Amino acid sequence: MSGTRTLCCHVNTATLSFAIIYLIGNMLKLVGIFLTVSWDKAEDSVYYHESKALKGHRVFDISTNILMLVLMSISAVLVLFSQRKGPMFVLPFSMMMMVELSLSFLSLFNGVWGLPGTPSYRDMLKAVRRVPALNEEEIGQFTMWYSVLFMVDILLKVYVLQVSMKCFYAMKEKRVSAIHVDTGNTVTVKLPSYDEALKMKAEDTPPTYQEP
Repeated sequence: MSGTRTLCCHVNTATLSFAIIYLIGNMLKLVGIFLTVSWDKAEDSVYYHESKALKGHRVFDISTNILMLVLMSISAVLVLFSQRKGPMFVLPFSMMMMVELSLSFLSLFNGVWGLPGTPSYRDMLKAVRRVPALNEEEIGQFTMWYSVLFMVDILLKVYVLQVSMKCFYAMKEKRVSAIHVDTGNTVTVKLPSYDEALKMKAEDTPPTYQEP
């Protein structure tokens, strides 16, 4: 496989496609967060001395999630201008993919470190257990499918990170080679013909070497 190709397309095309899908997904997550905040009334069901702590925690959690999604969206938008602006516009997208991979692994140990707009395993399990029609076997199947989808998501993010880095180096190499071509200086020297060399004056020839 060539260094500038992945599967059946160029790495630039693949990175641009991933960035568009990534941007759409982040926009949907932002809409979901705003809808959840507008509909969620969980703080009304707790005592007054706990409501302030719960509200402060929720405000911090929601604000950090929104900020994270905004940064992710900006990194995806920058990829759309990378063809004209240069490879540095791809680098933020690759860095955000590294952050997503780190948060995905950290969510295995604590759901607080999960990705913004993405429910953790504990949240999904609580939601499934609220359904009275599900038995223990069906909950176990849900756990198995969640684990499989989680690993597929991790592998997909690793692949997107690899493609974006290949795109960055390919664009950087292309730009460096273009700069070398544009700034290359050439010197053309016209040599005399044989007849012109014979007609040269004797004083134009270099002096012969003589020992002192």
